[in-house]
Amino acid sequence: MAYGNKVKFHYDVPAYIKKELAEAAKKLNITATELLSKAIEEEYERIKKEIEAAKGD
Repeated sequence: MAYGNKVKFHYDVPAYIKKELAEAAKKLNITATELLSKAIEEEYERIKKEIEAAKGD
C-alpha cells in the first residue's frame, strides 16, 4: 500500500523485538514505527555506500 512517498509493509515481528523497539522508541520520544523506519533507512544507506565502494575497487 502506498502512502505518499512511503510503502507500507506487512510482516510479523517477534514479540521480544516489538518490546525492545517500543522501549527504545519511548526513550527517544518517537514511535516504534519511526524508530524501525530510521533503522531501515540507515542500514539501506550503509549498504548502498558499501556497494558503491566495492564498485570503485
